[in-house]
Amino acid sequence: MIALVIPTFENNIGFKLAALNTYLKHKPDNVDVYFLYGGTGKGNQILPCDINNDIKYFDAYVEVPDRITLFHRKLYKFFRVFKNKLKKYSHIIKIDDDTFISNIDTINLDKLTGDYCGNVVKVTDKNEQQIRNRLIHLKHYKVRETYTGSLPEQYCSGECYILSQKALQKLISYRGTKKRVDFGIEDIYTGYMLKSQGFNTTQCSLIKYEHPVQMEKFNKFYSDYYLNNKN
Repeated sequence: MIALVIPTFENNIGFKLAALNTYLKHKPDNVDVYFLYGGTGKGNQILPCDINNDIKYFDAYVEVPDRITLFHRKLYKFFRVFKNKLKKYSHIIKIDDDTFISNIDTINLDKLTGDYCGNVVKVTDKNEQQIRNRLIHLKHYKVRETYTGSLPEQYCSGECYILSQKALQKLISYRGTKKRVDFGIEDIYTGYMLKSQGFNTTQCSLIKYEHPVQMEKFNKFYSDYYLNNKN
């Protein structure tokens, strides 16, 4: 079994509906989908949902303020609070909500080598400042601060990466400061924490995807990859 975890926000519901109405229609039975929300007042809970008794998925809530700078805390608390439920999955695929997976119907992680896999980003003198300013460029979230913390030598870009159950357990058991700070960049922290525990990044192309995708483009990609290719 595989868990596809899609952290999102209440005001991003358009991306959720776009995913459910396009590529998620073709997810295999061994893939469970979790849309992950933060916020306060709803507690920590997982709610089973479906669309017309057809596409089944889960809405997951954790008690973390739902800000882009606390995105990392939302994800890690989900992993920790629901660790027993997540034990049944061999792998966790984490994607951003504005990512379109173009081969979800044929993904085969049996061919996967490595515990932490995705599009590997190497931090260099040339790209370091751009990485530190990344949240500033997300105008929708109105972040004005530059990230000034430590960086790993490399990490898997957050739009889509894969964790083995072994890597997931190491993230859950990590006891350093990265999980608790109030300004972080999630994929950088994930790379930092796993590297500190002996996990290397592995370049992986088993999952084909488009990112970032504007909401109105989901239908176009759906036609290109799932409908037209079936003829």
